Amino acid sequence: MDLQTCLKTTLKNKYQKLGEAYYENSLLPSRLCYRDIRQKDLLADMHKHEFCYVHSNCLQSWIALPTVPLTDILSCDCKHSSSKRTVITVGVSGVGKTTAVQRCALEWAEGKEYHHIHLLFVLTFWELNLLKQNKLSLIELLQTFYSELQDLDANVGNLNKNNVWFVVDGLDEYNLPLNFSSPIVTDVSEVSTVDVLVTNLIMGNLLSNAHVWITTRYAAASRIPNLYLLKETEVQWFSEQQMEQHFRTIIGDDDLANKAIDQVKVSRSLDFLYLVPSICTIMANVFKNHLKPNDGLKLSPVNLTQIYTLLVKASNSDFVNKLKKLALLEILKRNVEKEKEMYVFYKDDFVLSDISVEEASTFSKEFPLLWREEKGLYNTTVFRFGHWSIQHYLSASANLEYTDVFSRSRCFQYFVDEGARSVEGTYDVFLRFIFGLIREHCVLEPTDELFEYTKKKILECSSVTLYYCLREYDSLALLNEVKFFRKYGISPIDDIASKHFKVFIKKIRFFQEMYKTFQMQVSARCDERLLRELPAVLDSRMAMLQFSNLTDKCCPALAAVLSTRESFLKVIDLGYNSISDKGVMTLVEGLNNQSCRLKTLRLQGCGLTSQACQYLATALTQSLKLRELDLSCNDIGDDGLRLLSSGLGSLECHLEILKLSQCNIEHQGCYHLATALQKNSSHLKVLDLSINMVGDKGANELLQKFDISKLKKLEVYHCGLTVLSCKNIAEALKSESSTLIQLNLSSNSLKDAGFALICEGMYAWCRLEKLNVSRCGITGLGCFYLSKVLCSVSQLYSSEFLQKTDWQAVELKDLDLSINFLGDNGVKEILAGLENPYSHLKTLNLSFCNLTEDCCAELASGIASEDCIISKLDLSGNNLQDKGVRRLCVGLRSPQCKLEILSLRTCGLTSRSIQFLITAIKSNPESLIELHVIGNSLEDSDIRELTELANNPKYSLYVIDVSAD
Repeated sequence: MDLQTCLKTTLKNKYQKLGEAYYENSLLPSRLCYRDIRQKDLLADMHKHEFCYVHSNCLQSWIALPTVPLTDILSCDCKHSSSKRTVITVGVSGVGKTTAVQRCALEWAEGKEYHHIHLLFVLTFWELNLLKQNKLSLIELLQTFYSELQDLDANVGNLNKNNVWFVVDGLDEYNLPLNFSSPIVTDVSEVSTVDVLVTNLIMGNLLSNAHVWITTRYAAASRIPNLYLLKETEVQWFSEQQMEQHFRTIIGDDDLANKAIDQVKVSRSLDFLYLVPSICTIMANVFKNHLKPNDGLKLSPVNLTQIYTLLVKASNSDFVNKLKKLALLEILKRNVEKEKEMYVFYKDDFVLSDISVEEASTFSKEFPLLWREEKGLYNTTVFRFGHWSIQHYLSASANLEYTDVFSRSRCFQYFVDEGARSVEGTYDVFLRFIFGLIREHCVLEPTDELFEYTKKKILECSSVTLYYCLREYDSLALLNEVKFFRKYGISPIDDIASKHFKVFIKKIRFFQEMYKTFQMQVSARCDERLLRELPAVLDSRMAMLQFSNLTDKCCPALAAVLSTRESFLKVIDLGYNSISDKGVMTLVEGLNNQSCRLKTLRLQGCGLTSQACQYLATALTQSLKLRELDLSCNDIGDDGLRLLSSGLGSLECHLEILKLSQCNIEHQGCYHLATALQKNSSHLKVLDLSINMVGDKGANELLQKFDISKLKKLEVYHCGLTVLSCKNIAEALKSESSTLIQLNLSSNSLKDAGFALICEGMYAWCRLEKLNVSRCGITGLGCFYLSKVLCSVSQLYSSEFLQKTDWQAVELKDLDLSINFLGDNGVKEILAGLENPYSHLKTLNLSFCNLTEDCCAELASGIASEDCIISKLDLSGNNLQDKGVRRLCVGLRSPQCKLEILSLRTCGLTSRSIQFLITAIKSNPESLIELHVIGNSLEDSDIRELTELANNPKYSLYVIDVSAD
């Protein structure tokens, strides 16, 4: 049998024995990230703990750096004229470096891949430790690992070729020195120590034409100088899709797997760690054993400590206690002797822990996630923890148990100091578990000086890793202090300067980023998609989910998000989805949770009935942060408002905005609402009862019991009101303490008599800024009353220097008089008010008011007045014709005209009007910004000319709304 065939047979037998299931159940890394070794900071940057590296690389490296298939690692050519011949692959523990090596070796041995390679020798650094007492040649070393290769001496010439690879796995587990100043060895038959042979192989003194591939964790990578490295590669951890598939493979049930995935993703304390394959496997197995199908969806974010506690509790407690002792002794030894961390345990290491090889072997078969057994050279049995993080968890647990109660705080402060000093992050994970176990076992009070001390140390050192240790105890650690600093710009912690906060905030902004708004793509809107996006919802301030094809199926998930302490969701808009009363009941469970921060809940158009109001009533009394509730377009009726009012009347209810538009409410509903607001009205600022036939009876029931002057906005359009409701509204407007600034009375039959009462209230004492009386049956007579209001002096300008009149009028900024029968004379009545030097009016809607060209000259005079500040004028739907526009343009041409938006839709205009308007715009190029003339008989040439004007930077006009009939 030739050398290659013998080697392939040996490798095939060795790695097939590991079991096909090992490969099937392990999602192998399929890509490596290449980086130029010439970067000055490469190895310096790698000289840190891998948890730190996960934080930085997950967010940046894989986005910026090219990735290549794993097969490319064994396809590069050495620069044989130089010392660069070694490829190094780094990666976090458990990411799959060893698995990748074994997979490559097996695929080569089976002839599936790497056909260009003639010989492939696989060694492990931990097995090289077993040869530390021996002196031997490279040939003898290889025959020690591959006893089948007895004819290796006769094939020495075949070893020094560039299609020969030496793969050495796990540099971080190598206990011998790597001294690159050691004696030079060039002959494969020359006898020397193992460490000398290894360094000479890396340096190229031995078999200078062969390739070397070394794998290691980050911290050990710096043991090999740049001088000898041809290429540096990095194993990529799971993608999100791989992680989810891994969970589904292990858990076996898609629904349970989805629950587990959500739990992991919403737990910010886990910080991307679920993307590390070995940790992902631990998490998936823990959730597999602890999630139940009928538990419902509850997002109670877990931290790393809780995951590991559940894992350990499921095992043999007696042997775990011995492992704790072993882990503790190892960390104590490392502290005293300043040795590197030990990951492989030999028989001699068990003596002080009272562990026998037999029980260690038995435990490894029962609980392989915690403890693993391996066979090596000379049939040596060694053990290692399932993942190095388990070793840290057990040593932290032992430390907590064995440390005196009275000295715990000082002891942990020592570890915090060590963690802040350590460049390699030696104590980072250990500290995370210390803080997590403190929380789990309540061994220190929240006021203990350890936590304040840690906060100061985090800020002084700008330590992200210490920050995550503290978060293991409190997932919202430092949040209040950061909020205070951002708001006031000063440090809330004694002895900590503002500069420390600035640096710290800059460092953590990537990990703490909150999305302002969550929305789903239109094509993907459904319950299933939302359930997959829960982590993104959790990380958003607002969830805009209207028209998203949602049903009750999404409500448990949203309730779970609302119940989660880590959620910062302030607004949920579920408008126009199929959310039933039962769905609302589920949502309310989340709203009632003390952790809920929701301020706005919108459920408009969801098909709700009165039953939903019963559930929401409890939320109004228990959800202390809820400030806005929108139930518009739901058939809750009077009975629903009765049920809701039981919550509205409670002193615990702090609702500020209540929208009940189009809810089939009548006068009886107003009675219940009035009764509730009579008990508790101090918080409500916005009330919308529009499109409900409450009539005068219902309105007056409300107006007599509830002082609407305390509101800021009242919407009662299309409510069946008449003059009989206007007296009470007017009285509210007269109140000197009134805060009402927006009032919508449109589509009610107020007529002139009712409008006269409203105007009387306005001029007596009113701060109203926006008034809508569209479609209220007002004629020119009503304009007489309005004129007095507009011509009067605002309270804002009343002073000793201005003569007070009987009319102390409004600060009205927006007035909608559309779809009333004002006529030309009515408009002429109010024009004097436009020239009032103390007027605030900027927006005036006179559309569909039966106007003709007869009023246009007066309108032109008004807008050309130096005192007129009207910036938006709507004259649409009036028969102005070209003659009217020509008169209006006299005002537009005035340099004193401040009009920015002019609407002349459907005004009977022709091309002549366009020419008048173009001339006016050219005369006063800085005024008009928007022009709307759709619905008139215009020519294409007119449209082109207006378009050219809008595209010319010389003119302010940039929006035109035109069409040809």
